[in-house]
Amino acid sequence: MKTKSLLIATAVLLLAYSCNKPEVIPPPTPDGSALTDLFTSNRNGAVQTYTVNATTGDVITGTHGTTVEIFPNTLLDASNNLVSGNVTVELIEIFDRASMLFNNKPTIGVQPGGEPTLLLSGGEYYLNITQNGNQLHTNSYVLVNVPANLTGGMDPNMELFRMGGDVNTGEDLWELDVADTAMVVDTTGSGSYGIMDGEWGWTNVDRFWSDPNPKTTLLVEMPEGYDLSNCEIYLVYDDMPNCLARLDAFTPEGYFSEHYGQIPIGLHVHVVAVAIIDDELHHAIKDVTITDGQIITISELTPTTQGELTTTINNF
Repeated sequence: MKTKSLLIATAVLLLAYSCNKPEVIPPPTPDGSALTDLFTSNRNGAVQTYTVNATTGDVITGTHGTTVEIFPNTLLDASNNLVSGNVTVELIEIFDRASMLFNNKPTIGVQPGGEPTLLLSGGEYYLNITQNGNQLHTNSYVLVNVPANLTGGMDPNMELFRMGGDVNTGEDLWELDVADTAMVVDTTGSGSYGIMDGEWGWTNVDRFWSDPNPKTTLLVEMPEGYDLSNCEIYLVYDDMPNCLARLDAFTPEGYFSEHYGQIPIGLHVHVVAVAIIDDELHHAIKDVTITDGQIITISELTPTTQGELTTTINNF
């Protein structure tokens, strides 16, 4: 009887434990498609649209002060026929690192030897000209003036970098336009970079950035399930408001990293992680001074809004 009673009591206890055992809730899963959609929506929403008469030409001025001058009778269709009548000009202007982040247009370029490196930007812009939805090109150039006052003033070392041809393509590295000698640094006192532009798509007024300090490779450890398909991690350089680096590599050990190992030791940065979880923007921020072989651990992301994060990033 005692043995039977003991077995019954044990069974009751096990049943009670199983009923009261806390439910294991899986960690939230970041939604990579939703994050991509956010970037795409931001880029599409940033497009400014203007109408210009191709025969007479005109000058348009973007909301941040970028001007695009289209000269009379210089636009051609796909068959190289001169077009007349109204054409549509699309313009995007990016002058701050929060806009770089939310449009996913960080300032990482390719050095002449092929190695990626940080760029110091004097402004990014997207330009496209069409007529009735058909792509146009020019038999000359359009004159683009990018205001320098939004990026700390004129820098005579700036060059042209190109990326992609469509508003939502070209999310890789900026490439130096070595064949383009059309960059005209302001000599008139107008405070802008003059660009005789014959290409549509994404353009960046930049120069290669260098730092004399020893370099290291930065690693960031994220919660389980995070990778390049569903999360983005950026480096905000505190003393350079026109720079934004992206950790564009994922190691076999499961770390986010930059694949070029060129982060200066001693540099003060903020590491910013963004993801979409349950249809809501989440983020994490780490205030970091770079050390050799550093591994930064981010254990969780918290909800935010694009407006809140924009203010935070631009105020670092």
